[in-house]
Amino acid sequence: MKRLQLIDSVRNILAKAGFYLSERHYDRNISFDIIARKDDELLIIGVSINADSSRMRNAKELKILSDVLNGSPLFIAERGGNKRLEQGVIYSRKGVPLLSLETLHDMFIEGVPPYVFSAPGGFYVKIDSDLIKKAREEEKVSLNRLADIGGVSRKAIQKYEKGMGADLEVALKLQEYLGEDLIMPLNPLEYSEDNEYAPDFPVNMSDFDRDIFDYLASIGYRIVPTWSCPFEAITEDEKDVLLTGVQAKETKEIKRKAKIVSNISQVTERDSVLFLKKRVTRVNIEGIPIIDRTELRSIESKKDITDLLKERKGD
Repeated sequence: MKRLQLIDSVRNILAKAGFYLSERHYDRNISFDIIARKDDELLIIGVSINADSSRMRNAKELKILSDVLNGSPLFIAERGGNKRLEQGVIYSRKGVPLLSLETLHDMFIEGVPPYVFSAPGGFYVKIDSDLIKKAREEEKVSLNRLADIGGVSRKAIQKYEKGMGADLEVALKLQEYLGEDLIMPLNPLEYSEDNEYAPDFPVNMSDFDRDIFDYLASIGYRIVPTWSCPFEAITEDEKDVLLTGVQAKETKEIKRKAKIVSNISQVTERDSVLFLKKRVTRVNIEGIPIIDRTELRSIESKKDITDLLKERKGD
């Protein structure tokens, strides 16, 4: 299967599961391939045939976008190196959950969650810590005895009872001996790693870009720059999140990027804005409001920007 076919297969699964999808763009220069939303669930997905490809280096941007947009980052691939990804297993690349197409299908179409995760050393599962302790005490099984059954140390059993993950084979032995379903289902979308990051602007950022971002920051916005997106930054405060494009002048490329950003805005339910050096006549491109540098300089508050966006988006 080729990468574009894999992207379409992922899209088909999500569409059948009731997700609203971003349009196809197939642009390798953009860090994500699909954005999907269903109710309050937002997925930002990168797709590659091989999980070890250079495309997986976009993990940082996927995590940042997911953090700011309140979504979940996800990688989909067929194999890692020369091995196919196992069905029903959660892998990880640079902190982003990685699944096979089959695992994605099981989750969203069959309603069957994965139970196994891959980590250095092999495959592991999460044991119900309360249940294993309760079952052990009810059966009057000592820590030492259970350790012998599992082929692990007494200390390992104590850690399982406190929530530590267990080797898959060990967990199956304990489960069979105690007669309880100890292994718990996993949700790869419950990604909770904290993203502590400071604005990391590109070294080669133009004076115009920096001028726009500095002014937005001066009136109270936080600027989160992007590297591989059709927009240059995400501008946010405690209420609003804006997909923010900055271009010196209108070009043919702007319209293509604006079309992608406009669609992403609809899927993520976030507003977008494009800052130009000089606006000629129109007030939006593909529905994205345009604000030129002179107009921005006359704006004194975030409310002024919000009002201007509403006016120009609706025109």
